[in-house]
Amino acid sequence: MVDSCLIKTEIDMGLRTRIVGASKLTEDLLDSVRKVAPTDAPVLIRGPTGSGKELIAQEVHRLSGRDRSGKFIAINCSAIPGDLLESELFGHEKGAFSGAVSAYPGRMRLADKGSLFLDEIGDMPNSLQAKLLRAVQ
Repeated sequence: MVDSCLIKTEIDMGLRTRIVGASKLTEDLLDSVRKVAPTDAPVLIRGPTGSGKELIAQEVHRLSGRDRSGKFIAINCSAIPGDLLESELFGHEKGAFSGAVSAYPGRMRLADKGSLFLDEIGDMPNSLQAKLLRAVQ
């Protein structure tokens, strides 16, 4: 779990981490980030709104080396209506629905060789969560 009071961004974005803190919890969090970053495993970051989950995800992306080969793409699943979220994630062909004036590859494909951060994934419809699970397995 990430405590927002323990995380702040550092202006220097050089080789050092952008997450700083002096507590044991922050050090444990950074150790976990360093351990998981080099793997290809999907990562679940839990915490309340505003706790710094996206910052942690960006750090995992940066330390993984995927920042050199692919993009970090974030999507707030609670900000997009469920019927449009599937198209936003998986893409669509031109004319697939009204308003689809061109083909769109979807954020999963755009994040290929990079990282996809799904904020507020619990707000995603259950049926779409199941499709997403099948896609990442």
